[in-house]
Amino acid sequence: MAPRKAKKKARQSRTWKDIDQDVKAKSMSSTALKRMLLGRCKKAAIFLVLAVALALGARAFLMTEDVSSVLSKAGRSLPIKSIETESDALGHEWILDYLDLNGEGLDLLGIDLAEMKQRLESYPQIVSADLARQFPDTLFITIEEREPVAKVFAADIERGRVTLLVDGEGVVYEGFGYDSKRVKALPSLDGIRLKRKDGVFEPIDGMEMVAKLLSEAQSIAPHLYRSWRVVSLAESPNILVKSRFAREMIFEPSPNSFRRQLAELDYIIDYHKGRSLSRVDKVDLTLQTQVPVTRASVVQ
Repeated sequence: MAPRKAKKKARQSRTWKDIDQDVKAKSMSSTALKRMLLGRCKKAAIFLVLAVALALGARAFLMTEDVSSVLSKAGRSLPIKSIETESDALGHEWILDYLDLNGEGLDLLGIDLAEMKQRLESYPQIVSADLARQFPDTLFITIEEREPVAKVFAADIERGRVTLLVDGEGVVYEGFGYDSKRVKALPSLDGIRLKRKDGVFEPIDGMEMVAKLLSEAQSIAPHLYRSWRVVSLAESPNILVKSRFAREMIFEPSPNSFRRQLAELDYIIDYHKGRSLSRVDKVDLTLQTQVPVTRASVVQ
C-alpha cells in the first residue's frame, strides 16, 4: 500500500508551471496585415509632410523683415561678407554705390530690403528688382532692366545735347552702362515731343507698334534693319522709317502685316538696286496693290 500513497501525493503537488507553455498565437490574416501597413505608411507620410512644411515655414519666417528687425533689436548682428548682383548693363559697383553698400560693418539683419527694392525700381532704367538674404553672410540683388529699341536726343542746360533711350513701352530714360556700339546702332526717334512730369519724362504713345516693327526687321530682315537711321511718328498711326537707300518708307501699323510689308520692301530694294538705282525717295507700303515707289535716283 505504501507505493500507492506516494503516487497520489505526487499527483497533488503539480502546479501551473508544470503546464506546457509552448502555445502558438493565431496567425494574422493578409487583409489585417495590409491594413496595419497602410496605417503605418499614412502616419509616416503625415509626419513627413508636417516636417517639410515646418522647415519651409521656418525658413520663410526667418527671411521676413519683421524677424530680422526683431533679431536686430535683440542685439543680434550678422556682418555682410558677400554681395552678389545680377544685371545686364548696370554693373556691380554702380549697384553698390546707388544703394550705399560700399561701407564697412554692414549688417545682414539690419538692412531694409523693402526700401532698397523701392529705391532701385524708382530708377527709370530698372523694371524690377529682387533682394534676398542668404544666411549667414550673403546678400543677393537681381535686377531686370529695360530693353531700348530707339534713341532720342534732348537738350540739357548743363550738358548740352544728351542721348536718351526709349523702350518698347515708350519709357524714356537716360541709359547707363550700355555698350556704346549698341546705342549707336539704335535708330533715332523723330516726330515726337518729350514731356516731363514730376521730374521724369512721360511715356511716348505708339511705341508698341514701333517696337514690334523693329523686332520683326531685326529677326527676318537684319540687312534692312542695319540701314535704318530714323523712325518717325510724325505721320502716326503710320510709321515712317528713313534709311540709306530709301529716304522715306511708310509702314502700316499692323503687327500681322509687318512681315508682308518687310518682304515687299526687300523685293523693291533688290529690284531697284539691280537697275543701278542708288536711292528712292519714297516707298509707301500702305498702298498694297498700287505702285509704292516714287522718284528713283539713278547711279551716276
